[in-house]
Amino acid sequence: MTNLLPTRDPALYRELVNTLYRQSPPIFLGNIAVAGLTVFLLWNEVAHPLLLGWAGAIYLLTALRILIVRKDGRAGPHHPDATARRCWHYVFWAAVSGCLWGAMGPLFFAPDNAIVTVYTCIVLAGMTGGSVASLSAFWPAYYVYALPTVLPFALRSFAHGTPLFSVLGVLSLFLLGVNLAYSRVMQRTLADAITLRFENTALIRQLTEEKERAELANRSKSQFLAAASHDLRQPTHALGLYIATLRVAAQAPKIERDAIEMLAGRLQSALTGMSQLLNVLLDISRLDAGVIQVERRRLRLQESFDALGNQYVQAAAAKGLQLKVRRTDAWPDTDPVLLQNILSNLLSNAVRYTRHGKILLACRRRHGALEILVADTGIGIAADQFDNIFREFYQVGNIARDREQGLGLGLAIVKRTAELIGAEVGLRSVRGKGSCFTVRLPHRDAPAAGQTPSARARPLRRRDERYTVLVVDDDKQVLDGMEVLLASWGYAVIAARSLEQALDELEHAAVQLIVTDFRLAMEVTGVDVVHAVRKAMGSDVPAIIVTGDTSLQGINEASASGFKVLHKPLDPSMLQAAMVAALDISLPPKTDDEAARR
Repeated sequence: MTNLLPTRDPALYRELVNTLYRQSPPIFLGNIAVAGLTVFLLWNEVAHPLLLGWAGAIYLLTALRILIVRKDGRAGPHHPDATARRCWHYVFWAAVSGCLWGAMGPLFFAPDNAIVTVYTCIVLAGMTGGSVASLSAFWPAYYVYALPTVLPFALRSFAHGTPLFSVLGVLSLFLLGVNLAYSRVMQRTLADAITLRFENTALIRQLTEEKERAELANRSKSQFLAAASHDLRQPTHALGLYIATLRVAAQAPKIERDAIEMLAGRLQSALTGMSQLLNVLLDISRLDAGVIQVERRRLRLQESFDALGNQYVQAAAAKGLQLKVRRTDAWPDTDPVLLQNILSNLLSNAVRYTRHGKILLACRRRHGALEILVADTGIGIAADQFDNIFREFYQVGNIARDREQGLGLGLAIVKRTAELIGAEVGLRSVRGKGSCFTVRLPHRDAPAAGQTPSARARPLRRRDERYTVLVVDDDKQVLDGMEVLLASWGYAVIAARSLEQALDELEHAAVQLIVTDFRLAMEVTGVDVVHAVRKAMGSDVPAIIVTGDTSLQGINEASASGFKVLHKPLDPSMLQAAMVAALDISLPPKTDDEAARR
Protein backbone atom coordinates (compact mmCIF):
# COMPACT_ATOMS: atom_id res chain seq x y z
CA MET A 1 0.00 0.00 0.00
CA THR A 2 2.80 2.36 0.89
CA ASN A 3 4.39 1.96 -2.55
CA LEU A 4 1.19 3.22 -4.18
CA LEU A 5 1.19 6.49 -2.26
CA PRO A 6 1.51 9.45 -4.66
CA THR A 7 3.83 11.42 -2.41
CA ARG A 8 5.88 11.17 0.76
CA ASP A 9 4.79 14.63 1.86
CA PRO A 10 1.99 14.08 4.44
CA ALA A 11 0.49 17.55 3.88
CA LEU A 12 0.39 17.09 0.08
CA TYR A 13 -0.96 13.56 0.44
CA ARG A 14 -3.70 14.79 2.76
CA GLU A 15 -4.68 17.58 0.39
CA LEU A 16 -4.86 15.18 -2.57
CA VAL A 17 -7.18 12.91 -0.61
CA ASN A 18 -9.28 15.91 0.45
CA THR A 19 -9.55 16.89 -3.21
CA LEU A 20 -10.70 13.38 -4.03
CA TYR A 21 -13.48 13.71 -1.48
CA ARG A 22 -14.43 17.25 -2.58
CA GLN A 23 -14.90 16.04 -6.16
CA SER A 24 -17.21 13.20 -5.17
CA PRO A 25 -20.58 14.99 -5.66
CA PRO A 26 -20.29 15.20 -9.49
CA ILE A 27 -19.50 11.48 -9.62
CA PHE A 28 -22.48 10.54 -7.47
CA LEU A 29 -24.77 12.83 -9.44
CA GLY A 30 -23.51 11.30 -12.69
CA ASN A 31 -24.09 7.77 -11.40
CA ILE A 32 -27.69 8.57 -10.47
CA ALA A 33 -28.46 10.38 -13.73
CA VAL A 34 -26.82 7.86 -16.09
CA ALA A 35 -28.36 4.85 -14.31
CA GLY A 36 -31.84 6.42 -14.55
CA LEU A 37 -31.31 7.35 -18.20
CA THR A 38 -30.15 3.80 -18.95
CA VAL A 39 -33.32 2.32 -17.49
CA PHE A 40 -35.40 4.74 -19.54
CA LEU A 41 -33.64 4.16 -22.87
CA LEU A 42 -33.15 0.39 -22.59
CA TRP A 43 -36.49 -0.42 -21.04
CA ASN A 44 -37.72 -2.05 -24.23
CA GLU A 45 -34.32 -3.53 -25.16
CA VAL A 46 -33.18 -5.38 -22.01
CA ALA A 47 -34.98 -7.73 -19.69
CA HIS A 48 -36.66 -5.73 -16.96
CA PRO A 49 -35.42 -7.77 -13.94
CA LEU A 50 -31.84 -7.55 -15.20
CA LEU A 51 -32.08 -3.84 -15.95
CA LEU A 52 -33.78 -2.93 -12.67
CA GLY A 53 -31.44 -5.15 -10.62
CA TRP A 54 -28.37 -3.48 -12.13
CA ALA A 55 -29.80 0.03 -11.68
CA GLY A 56 -30.85 -0.76 -8.09
CA ALA A 57 -27.31 -1.91 -7.28
CA ILE A 58 -25.94 1.34 -8.71
CA TYR A 59 -28.34 3.43 -6.59
CA LEU A 60 -27.68 1.42 -3.43
CA LEU A 61 -23.91 1.69 -3.87
CA THR A 62 -24.15 5.43 -4.59
CA ALA A 63 -26.23 6.03 -1.43
CA LEU A 64 -23.74 4.02 0.63
CA ARG A 65 -20.80 5.98 -0.82
CA ILE A 66 -22.52 9.29 -0.04
CA LEU A 67 -22.86 8.26 3.62
CA ILE A 68 -19.22 7.11 3.83
CA VAL A 69 -17.90 10.30 2.21
CA ARG A 70 -19.94 12.45 4.59
CA LYS A 71 -18.70 10.51 7.61
CA ASP A 72 -15.04 10.62 6.58
CA GLY A 73 -15.36 14.25 5.52
CA ARG A 74 -16.71 15.35 8.91
CA ALA A 75 -13.88 13.57 10.72
CA GLY A 76 -11.34 15.93 9.17
CA PRO A 77 -8.33 13.76 10.15
CA HIS A 78 -4.79 15.08 10.02
CA HIS A 79 -2.78 12.05 11.08
CA PRO A 80 -1.12 10.23 8.14
CA ASP A 81 -2.68 6.89 9.17
CA ALA A 82 -6.15 8.43 9.23
CA THR A 83 -5.56 10.03 5.82
CA ALA A 84 -4.47 6.68 4.39
CA ARG A 85 -7.56 5.01 5.84
CA ARG A 86 -9.86 7.57 4.21
CA CYS A 87 -8.00 7.22 0.93
CA TRP A 88 -8.18 3.45 0.71
CA HIS A 89 -11.83 3.47 1.79
CA TYR A 90 -12.51 5.64 -1.23
CA VAL A 91 -10.38 3.44 -3.50
CA PHE A 92 -12.26 0.31 -2.42
CA TRP A 93 -15.69 1.74 -3.13
CA ALA A 94 -14.49 3.23 -6.42
CA ALA A 95 -13.43 -0.31 -7.43
CA VAL A 96 -16.89 -1.69 -6.53
CA SER A 97 -18.49 1.10 -8.57
CA GLY A 98 -16.25 0.28 -11.53
CA CYS A 99 -17.27 -3.37 -11.33
CA LEU A 100 -20.98 -2.47 -11.42
CA TRP A 101 -20.54 -0.15 -14.40
CA GLY A 102 -18.35 -2.71 -16.12
CA ALA A 103 -21.08 -5.30 -15.64
CA MET A 104 -23.03 -3.49 -18.39
CA GLY A 105 -20.69 -5.01 -20.97
CA PRO A 106 -21.35 -8.71 -20.37
CA LEU A 107 -24.90 -8.30 -18.91
CA PHE A 108 -26.32 -6.13 -21.70
CA PHE A 109 -24.17 -7.54 -24.52
CA ALA A 110 -26.42 -7.84 -27.62
CA PRO A 111 -24.50 -8.20 -30.88
CA ASP A 112 -27.67 -8.02 -32.93
CA ASN A 113 -29.07 -4.94 -31.17
CA ALA A 114 -27.35 -1.78 -32.44
CA ILE A 115 -29.14 0.44 -29.91
CA VAL A 116 -27.85 -1.51 -26.90
CA THR A 117 -24.35 -1.85 -28.35
CA VAL A 118 -23.98 1.83 -29.24
CA TYR A 119 -25.48 2.98 -25.94
CA THR A 120 -23.21 0.64 -23.94
CA CYS A 121 -20.12 1.97 -25.75
CA ILE A 122 -21.21 5.57 -25.14
CA VAL A 123 -21.90 5.03 -21.43
CA LEU A 124 -18.68 3.15 -20.74
CA ALA A 125 -16.56 5.68 -22.68
CA GLY A 126 -18.34 8.59 -21.01
CA MET A 127 -18.04 7.20 -17.48
CA THR A 128 -14.32 6.40 -17.85
CA GLY A 129 -13.51 9.68 -19.62
CA GLY A 130 -15.65 11.83 -17.36
CA SER A 131 -14.13 10.34 -14.19
CA VAL A 132 -10.57 11.28 -15.11
CA ALA A 133 -10.91 14.78 -13.67
CA SER A 134 -12.75 13.60 -10.54
CA LEU A 135 -10.62 10.59 -9.58
CA SER A 136 -7.15 11.58 -10.76
CA ALA A 137 -6.33 13.36 -7.48
CA PHE A 138 -5.22 9.87 -6.44
CA TRP A 139 -4.44 7.79 -9.51
CA PRO A 140 -5.00 4.33 -7.91
CA ALA A 141 -8.64 5.35 -7.38
CA TYR A 142 -9.05 5.99 -11.09
CA TYR A 143 -7.22 2.81 -12.08
CA VAL A 144 -9.39 0.53 -9.94
CA TYR A 145 -12.48 2.28 -11.33
CA ALA A 146 -11.58 2.43 -15.03
CA LEU A 147 -10.09 -1.05 -15.48
CA PRO A 148 -13.15 -3.06 -14.33
CA THR A 149 -15.40 -0.62 -16.19
CA VAL A 150 -13.84 -1.13 -19.63
CA LEU A 151 -12.10 -4.53 -19.59
CA PRO A 152 -15.25 -6.75 -19.35
CA PHE A 153 -16.77 -5.17 -22.45
CA ALA A 154 -13.47 -5.33 -24.35
CA LEU A 155 -12.95 -8.98 -23.45
CA ARG A 156 -16.56 -9.85 -24.35
CA SER A 157 -16.12 -8.08 -27.69
CA PHE A 158 -12.95 -10.04 -28.47
CA ALA A 159 -14.72 -13.25 -27.46
CA HIS A 160 -17.54 -12.53 -29.91
CA GLY A 161 -14.96 -12.69 -32.69
CA THR A 162 -16.54 -10.58 -35.42
CA PRO A 163 -14.44 -7.82 -37.04
CA LEU A 164 -16.76 -5.07 -35.81
CA PHE A 165 -16.63 -6.12 -32.18
CA SER A 166 -12.91 -6.81 -32.40
CA VAL A 167 -12.46 -3.20 -33.53
CA LEU A 168 -14.73 -2.06 -30.67
CA GLY A 169 -12.55 -4.06 -28.23
CA VAL A 170 -9.36 -2.50 -29.58
CA LEU A 171 -10.85 0.99 -29.44
CA SER A 172 -12.02 0.39 -25.87
CA LEU A 173 -8.54 -0.67 -24.78
CA PHE A 174 -6.95 2.26 -26.63
CA LEU A 175 -9.31 4.73 -24.94
CA LEU A 176 -8.62 3.07 -21.59
CA GLY A 177 -4.86 3.42 -22.05
CA VAL A 178 -5.18 7.09 -23.00
CA ASN A 179 -7.36 7.79 -19.96
CA LEU A 180 -5.02 5.92 -17.60
CA ALA A 181 -2.02 7.88 -18.86
CA TYR A 182 -3.94 11.14 -18.70
CA SER A 183 -4.94 10.42 -15.08
CA ARG A 184 -1.24 10.23 -14.08
CA VAL A 185 -0.58 13.54 -15.83
CA MET A 186 -3.61 15.06 -14.12
CA GLN A 187 -2.41 13.96 -10.69
CA ARG A 188 1.11 15.37 -11.25
CA THR A 189 -0.41 18.64 -12.43
CA LEU A 190 -2.72 18.78 -9.43
CA ALA A 191 0.13 17.89 -7.04
CA ASP A 192 2.30 20.65 -8.55
CA ALA A 193 -0.56 23.14 -8.17
CA ILE A 194 -1.11 22.16 -4.53
CA THR A 195 2.64 22.31 -3.83
CA LEU A 196 2.80 25.76 -5.40
CA ARG A 197 -0.17 26.83 -3.26
CA PHE A 198 1.58 25.53 -0.15
CA GLU A 199 4.76 27.38 -1.11
CA ASN A 200 2.84 30.59 -1.74
CA THR A 201 1.04 30.24 1.58
CA ALA A 202 4.34 29.57 3.36
CA LEU A 203 5.94 32.53 1.58
CA ILE A 204 3.07 34.81 2.58
CA ARG A 205 3.32 33.56 6.16
CA GLN A 206 7.08 34.06 6.13
CA LEU A 207 6.74 37.57 4.70
CA THR A 208 4.12 38.36 7.33
CA GLU A 209 6.38 37.08 10.10
CA GLU A 210 9.36 38.99 8.69
CA LYS A 211 7.24 42.13 8.51
CA GLU A 212 6.12 41.67 12.11
CA ARG A 213 9.71 41.01 13.20
CA ALA A 214 10.90 44.10 11.34
CA GLU A 215 8.19 46.21 12.95
CA LEU A 216 9.04 44.78 16.36
CA ALA A 217 12.75 45.38 15.77
CA ASN A 218 12.01 48.95 14.71
CA ARG A 219 9.92 49.54 17.85
CA SER A 220 12.58 47.89 19.99
CA LYS A 221 15.26 50.02 18.36
CA SER A 222 13.29 53.20 19.05
CA GLN A 223 12.73 52.14 22.67
CA PHE A 224 16.39 51.13 22.95
CA LEU A 225 17.63 54.48 21.65
CA ALA A 226 15.19 56.43 23.80
CA ALA A 227 16.19 54.55 26.94
CA ALA A 228 19.91 54.72 26.13
CA SER A 229 19.63 58.46 25.39
CA HIS A 230 17.86 59.01 28.70
CA ASP A 231 20.40 56.98 30.67
CA LEU A 232 23.33 58.74 28.99
CA ARG A 233 21.87 62.20 29.49
CA GLN A 234 21.49 61.69 33.23
CA PRO A 235 25.21 61.33 34.13
CA THR A 236 26.14 63.86 31.43
CA HIS A 237 23.77 66.37 33.00
CA ALA A 238 25.20 65.60 36.44
CA LEU A 239 28.75 66.10 35.13
CA GLY A 240 27.80 69.55 33.82
CA LEU A 241 26.34 70.55 37.17
CA TYR A 242 29.35 69.32 39.12
CA ILE A 243 31.79 71.07 36.75
CA ALA A 244 29.86 74.33 37.14
CA THR A 245 29.99 73.90 40.93
CA LEU A 246 33.72 73.18 40.71
CA ARG A 247 34.30 76.44 38.80
CA VAL A 248 32.40 78.39 41.44
CA ALA A 249 34.49 76.72 44.15
CA ALA A 250 37.69 77.60 42.28
CA GLN A 251 36.73 81.31 42.30
CA ALA A 252 36.13 81.36 46.07
CA PRO A 253 38.69 83.23 48.25
CA LYS A 254 39.47 80.01 50.05
CA ILE A 255 39.34 76.57 48.46
CA GLU A 256 38.01 73.96 50.85
CA ARG A 257 39.75 70.62 50.41
CA ASP A 258 36.76 68.61 51.67
CA ALA A 259 34.41 70.31 49.20
CA ILE A 260 36.79 69.61 46.31
CA GLU A 261 37.16 65.97 47.39
CA MET A 262 33.37 65.67 47.56
CA LEU A 263 32.96 67.12 44.07
CA ALA A 264 35.71 64.88 42.71
CA GLY A 265 33.96 61.85 44.19
CA ARG A 266 30.64 62.82 42.64
CA LEU A 267 32.31 63.54 39.30
CA GLN A 268 33.86 60.08 39.45
CA SER A 269 30.49 58.56 40.36
CA ALA A 270 28.75 60.22 37.39
CA LEU A 271 31.57 59.18 35.08
CA THR A 272 31.41 55.62 36.42
CA GLY A 273 27.67 55.52 35.71
CA MET A 274 28.25 56.65 32.14
CA SER A 275 31.09 54.18 31.66
CA GLN A 276 28.96 51.38 33.06
CA LEU A 277 26.20 52.05 30.55
CA LEU A 278 28.61 52.37 27.63
CA ASN A 279 30.38 49.15 28.61
CA VAL A 280 27.08 47.27 28.77
CA LEU A 281 26.04 48.72 25.40
CA LEU A 282 29.40 47.56 24.08
CA ASP A 283 28.72 44.06 25.38
CA ILE A 284 25.38 44.04 23.53
CA SER A 285 27.06 45.28 20.33
CA ARG A 286 29.83 42.69 20.56
CA LEU A 287 27.27 39.92 21.04
CA ASP A 288 25.30 41.18 18.03
CA ALA A 289 28.49 41.43 15.97
CA GLY A 290 29.45 37.86 16.81
CA VAL A 291 33.06 38.77 17.63
CA ILE A 292 33.09 37.18 21.07
CA GLN A 293 35.05 33.96 20.79
CA VAL A 294 33.94 31.02 22.90
CA GLU A 295 36.96 29.36 24.54
CA ARG A 296 35.67 26.13 26.01
CA ARG A 297 37.56 24.15 28.59
CA ARG A 298 36.83 21.88 31.51
CA LEU A 299 36.53 23.95 34.65
CA ARG A 300 35.90 23.25 38.29
CA LEU A 301 32.59 25.01 38.85
CA GLN A 302 33.26 25.44 42.56
CA GLU A 303 36.07 27.90 41.74
CA SER A 304 33.59 30.13 39.88
CA PHE A 305 31.10 29.76 42.73
CA ASP A 306 33.77 30.84 45.24
CA ALA A 307 34.66 33.90 43.17
CA LEU A 308 31.01 34.89 42.78
CA GLY A 309 30.34 34.36 46.47
CA ASN A 310 33.25 36.64 47.40
CA GLN A 311 32.06 39.21 44.87
CA TYR A 312 28.49 39.51 46.16
CA VAL A 313 28.59 38.50 49.82
CA GLN A 314 29.23 42.06 51.04
CA ALA A 315 26.54 43.59 48.81
CA ALA A 316 24.06 41.02 50.08
CA ALA A 317 25.06 41.52 53.70
CA ALA A 318 24.69 45.30 53.33
CA LYS A 319 20.98 44.72 52.57
CA GLY A 320 20.57 42.19 55.36
CA LEU A 321 20.39 39.25 52.92
CA GLN A 322 21.88 35.81 53.33
CA LEU A 323 23.86 34.66 50.29
CA LYS A 324 24.25 30.90 50.33
CA VAL A 325 26.59 29.20 47.85
CA ARG A 326 26.07 25.44 47.84
CA ARG A 327 29.19 23.43 47.11
CA THR A 328 29.40 21.43 43.89
CA ASP A 329 31.79 18.93 42.33
CA ALA A 330 30.65 19.61 38.76
CA TRP A 331 33.10 20.09 35.89
CA PRO A 332 31.20 21.71 32.99
CA ASP A 333 32.79 22.00 29.55
CA THR A 334 32.18 25.65 28.65
CA ASP A 335 33.72 29.11 28.51
CA PRO A 336 34.47 30.03 32.15
CA VAL A 337 34.52 33.80 31.54
CA LEU A 338 31.19 33.89 29.70
CA LEU A 339 29.56 31.54 32.22
CA GLN A 340 30.75 33.71 35.10
CA ASN A 341 29.40 36.79 33.30
CA ILE A 342 25.97 35.11 33.07
CA LEU A 343 25.91 34.11 36.74
CA SER A 344 27.24 37.51 37.82
CA ASN A 345 24.36 39.28 36.07
CA LEU A 346 21.84 36.93 37.66
CA LEU A 347 23.32 37.39 41.14
CA SER A 348 23.46 41.17 40.68
CA ASN A 349 19.75 41.21 39.86
CA ALA A 350 18.98 38.92 42.79
CA VAL A 351 20.74 41.26 45.23
CA ARG A 352 19.14 44.34 43.68
CA TYR A 353 15.54 43.08 43.69
CA THR A 354 15.52 41.15 46.98
CA ARG A 355 14.52 43.21 50.02
CA HIS A 356 14.70 40.49 52.66
CA GLY A 357 15.39 36.80 52.90
CA LYS A 358 18.11 34.89 51.11
CA ILE A 359 19.77 34.19 47.78
CA LEU A 360 20.95 30.75 46.70
CA LEU A 361 23.59 29.81 44.13
CA ALA A 362 23.66 26.07 43.50
CA CYS A 363 24.13 23.37 40.87
CA ARG A 364 22.35 20.08 40.35
CA ARG A 365 22.33 17.28 37.79
CA ARG A 366 19.09 16.90 35.87
CA HIS A 367 18.29 14.66 32.89
CA GLY A 368 21.90 14.32 31.79
CA ALA A 369 22.71 18.02 32.15
CA LEU A 370 24.00 20.44 34.76
CA GLU A 371 21.48 22.98 35.97
CA ILE A 372 22.93 26.01 37.74
CA LEU A 373 20.31 27.98 39.61
CA VAL A 374 20.18 31.43 41.17
CA ALA A 375 17.15 31.61 43.46
CA ASP A 376 15.96 34.52 45.60
CA THR A 377 13.09 35.56 47.83
CA GLY A 378 12.69 38.88 46.03
CA ILE A 379 9.82 40.70 44.38
CA GLY A 380 9.19 37.97 41.78
CA ILE A 381 8.08 38.34 38.18
CA ALA A 382 4.59 37.91 36.74
CA ALA A 383 4.26 35.09 34.20
CA ASP A 384 3.19 37.49 31.42
CA GLN A 385 6.50 39.35 31.82
CA PHE A 386 8.80 36.35 31.34
CA ASP A 387 9.57 37.13 27.68
CA ASN A 388 9.74 40.91 28.12
CA ILE A 389 12.41 40.92 30.83
CA PHE A 390 14.98 39.55 28.37
CA ARG A 391 14.56 42.61 26.12
CA GLU A 392 17.02 45.50 26.20
CA PHE A 393 16.19 48.29 28.66
CA TYR A 394 13.05 46.55 29.87
CA GLN A 395 12.51 46.62 33.64
CA VAL A 396 9.37 45.61 35.45
CA GLY A 397 8.18 48.45 37.69
CA ASN A 398 10.89 50.93 36.67
CA ILE A 399 9.08 53.22 34.27
CA ALA A 400 10.93 56.23 35.67
CA ARG A 401 14.25 54.52 34.75
CA ASP A 402 15.81 54.88 38.17
CA ARG A 403 19.42 53.87 37.54
CA GLU A 404 19.68 52.62 41.11
CA GLN A 405 17.55 49.71 39.88
CA GLY A 406 19.99 48.88 37.10
CA LEU A 407 20.06 49.56 33.39
CA GLY A 408 17.69 46.85 32.17
CA LEU A 409 20.37 45.18 30.06
CA GLY A 410 21.65 42.42 32.32
CA LEU A 411 19.10 39.77 31.33
CA ALA A 412 19.41 40.67 27.64
CA ILE A 413 23.14 39.97 27.95
CA VAL A 414 22.43 36.78 29.90
CA LYS A 415 20.14 35.41 27.18
CA ARG A 416 22.49 36.22 24.30
CA THR A 417 25.59 34.97 26.11
CA ALA A 418 23.81 31.74 27.02
CA GLU A 419 22.91 31.18 23.37
CA LEU A 420 26.55 31.80 22.48
CA ILE A 421 27.83 29.00 24.77
CA GLY A 422 24.95 26.66 23.98
CA ALA A 423 23.24 26.97 27.37
CA GLU A 424 19.52 27.27 28.09
CA VAL A 425 18.16 29.92 30.44
CA GLY A 426 14.99 29.08 32.32
CA LEU A 427 12.83 30.98 34.78
CA ARG A 428 10.36 30.05 37.49
CA SER A 429 8.86 32.88 39.48
CA VAL A 430 5.90 33.84 41.64
CA ARG A 431 5.01 37.50 42.02
CA GLY A 432 5.88 38.68 45.52
CA LYS A 433 7.58 35.40 46.53
CA GLY A 434 10.77 35.23 44.52
CA SER A 435 12.40 33.96 41.35
CA CYS A 436 14.63 31.11 40.26
CA PHE A 437 16.75 31.49 37.13
CA THR A 438 18.37 28.34 35.76
CA VAL A 439 21.25 27.84 33.33
CA ARG A 440 21.41 24.35 31.78
CA LEU A 441 24.77 23.07 30.52
CA PRO A 442 25.90 19.71 29.09
CA HIS A 443 27.30 17.41 31.77
CA ARG A 444 30.41 15.26 31.71
CA ASP A 445 32.22 13.41 34.45
CA ALA A 446 34.98 15.18 36.34
CA PRO A 447 38.48 14.74 34.84
CA ALA A 448 40.81 12.20 36.36
CA ALA A 449 43.39 13.28 38.88
CA GLY A 450 46.30 15.06 37.27
CA GLN A 451 44.20 16.16 34.27
CA THR A 452 42.84 19.36 35.77
CA PRO A 453 43.88 22.42 33.81
CA SER A 454 46.49 24.56 35.44
CA ALA A 455 47.42 28.10 34.62
CA ARG A 456 51.09 29.02 34.57
CA ALA A 457 51.89 32.61 35.15
CA ARG A 458 54.49 34.10 32.84
CA PRO A 459 57.24 35.86 34.76
CA LEU A 460 57.44 39.59 34.02
CA ARG A 461 60.50 41.76 33.92
CA ARG A 462 60.79 44.59 36.37
CA ARG A 463 60.09 48.00 34.97
CA ASP A 464 63.64 49.34 35.17
CA GLU A 465 63.70 51.55 32.11
CA ARG A 466 61.73 54.40 30.58
CA TYR A 467 59.58 53.20 27.67
CA THR A 468 58.50 55.40 24.79
CA VAL A 469 54.89 55.11 23.67
CA LEU A 470 53.49 56.43 20.40
CA VAL A 471 49.92 57.72 20.89
CA VAL A 472 47.89 58.48 17.75
CA ASP A 473 44.44 60.10 17.93
CA ASP A 474 42.87 62.75 15.71
CA ASP A 475 40.89 64.24 18.62
CA LYS A 476 43.09 66.88 20.31
CA GLN A 477 41.43 66.65 23.72
CA VAL A 478 41.73 62.88 23.84
CA LEU A 479 45.34 63.08 22.66
CA ASP A 480 46.22 65.64 25.32
CA GLY A 481 44.53 63.59 28.03
CA MET A 482 46.38 60.43 27.01
CA GLU A 483 49.70 62.26 26.92
CA VAL A 484 49.25 63.66 30.44
CA LEU A 485 48.07 60.28 31.83
CA LEU A 486 50.90 58.21 30.33
CA ALA A 487 53.47 60.77 31.38
CA SER A 488 52.16 60.52 34.95
CA TRP A 489 52.80 56.76 34.77
CA GLY A 490 56.44 57.38 33.82
CA TYR A 491 56.30 56.79 30.08
CA ALA A 492 57.90 58.99 27.44
CA VAL A 493 55.09 59.92 25.04
CA ILE A 494 55.16 60.80 21.35
CA ALA A 495 51.76 62.26 20.47
CA ALA A 496 50.51 62.45 16.86
CA ARG A 497 47.17 63.37 15.32
CA SER A 498 47.73 61.56 12.02
CA LEU A 499 49.72 58.77 10.41
CA GLU A 500 51.95 61.25 8.59
CA GLN A 501 52.80 63.11 11.79
CA ALA A 502 53.56 59.82 13.55
CA LEU A 503 55.99 58.76 10.81
CA ASP A 504 57.67 62.17 10.94
CA GLU A 505 58.18 61.85 14.70
CA LEU A 506 59.71 58.39 14.29
CA GLU A 507 62.58 59.81 12.24
CA HIS A 508 64.07 61.12 15.49
CA ALA A 509 62.99 58.50 18.05
CA ALA A 510 62.13 54.85 18.52
CA VAL A 511 59.05 53.55 20.31
CA GLN A 512 58.39 50.39 22.27
CA LEU A 513 54.57 50.53 22.14
CA ILE A 514 51.83 51.95 19.90
CA VAL A 515 48.49 53.13 21.31
CA THR A 516 46.27 54.31 18.46
CA ASP A 517 42.66 55.23 17.84
CA PHE A 518 40.91 52.97 15.34
CA ARG A 519 39.00 55.56 13.28
CA LEU A 520 41.24 58.39 12.11
CA ALA A 521 40.79 61.16 9.57
CA MET A 522 41.00 60.56 5.81
CA GLU A 523 39.68 57.00 6.22
CA VAL A 524 42.90 55.89 7.91
CA THR A 525 42.56 53.21 10.58
CA GLY A 526 44.64 52.25 13.57
CA VAL A 527 45.58 49.06 11.75
CA ASP A 528 47.13 51.20 8.98
CA VAL A 529 49.10 53.10 11.63
CA VAL A 530 50.46 49.92 13.23
CA HIS A 531 51.55 48.41 9.91
CA ALA A 532 53.19 51.67 8.76
CA VAL A 533 55.07 52.16 12.05
CA ARG A 534 56.25 48.56 12.09
CA LYS A 535 57.49 48.91 8.54
CA ALA A 536 59.29 52.17 9.34
CA MET A 537 60.98 50.69 12.43
CA GLY A 538 61.65 47.28 10.94
CA SER A 539 60.25 45.42 13.95
CA ASP A 540 56.93 44.10 15.27
CA VAL A 541 56.24 46.82 17.81
CA PRO A 542 53.41 45.76 20.18
CA ALA A 543 50.21 47.71 19.65
CA ILE A 544 46.95 48.54 21.38
CA ILE A 545 43.96 49.80 19.38
CA VAL A 546 41.41 52.03 21.09
CA THR A 547 37.98 52.55 19.55
CA GLY A 548 34.73 54.24 20.38
CA ASP A 549 32.93 52.62 17.43
CA THR A 550 30.12 50.37 18.65
CA SER A 551 28.63 49.59 15.22
CA LEU A 552 28.66 45.93 14.14
CA GLN A 553 30.98 46.74 11.24
CA GLY A 554 33.37 48.73 13.42
CA ILE A 555 33.54 46.07 16.11
CA ASN A 556 34.12 43.35 13.51
CA GLU A 557 36.88 45.31 11.78
CA ALA A 558 38.67 46.15 15.03
CA SER A 559 38.43 42.59 16.33
CA ALA A 560 39.62 41.14 13.02
CA SER A 561 42.84 43.17 13.22
CA GLY A 562 44.38 40.68 15.64
CA PHE A 563 45.63 43.44 17.96
CA LYS A 564 44.56 44.11 21.52
CA VAL A 565 41.38 46.21 21.36
CA LEU A 566 40.15 48.52 24.14
CA HIS A 567 36.91 50.46 24.00
CA LYS A 568 36.18 54.04 24.94
CA PRO A 569 35.59 55.36 27.53
CA LEU A 570 38.80 53.81 28.81
CA ASP A 571 39.19 52.59 32.35
CA PRO A 572 42.72 53.81 33.23
CA SER A 573 43.46 50.63 35.16
CA MET A 574 42.52 48.51 32.14
CA LEU A 575 44.72 50.63 29.89
CA GLN A 576 47.62 50.35 32.32
CA ALA A 577 47.21 46.56 32.56
CA ALA A 578 47.08 46.24 28.77
CA MET A 579 50.24 48.32 28.35
CA VAL A 580 52.07 46.31 31.02
CA ALA A 581 51.08 43.06 29.29
CA ALA A 582 52.11 44.37 25.86
CA LEU A 583 55.51 45.55 27.13
CA ASP A 584 56.00 42.41 29.24
CA ILE A 585 56.85 44.38 32.35
CA SER A 586 55.64 44.42 35.93
CA LEU A 587 53.76 47.28 37.50
CA PRO A 588 55.74 49.67 39.70
CA PRO A 589 54.98 49.30 43.40
CA LYS A 590 52.16 51.52 44.63
CA THR A 591 52.95 54.41 46.90
CA ASP A 592 51.13 54.77 50.18
CA ASP A 593 49.02 57.59 48.73
CA GLU A 594 48.02 55.50 45.71
CA ALA A 595 47.13 52.55 47.89
CA ALA A 596 45.01 54.76 50.08
CA ARG A 597 43.17 56.22 47.10
CA ARG A 598 42.36 52.75 45.83
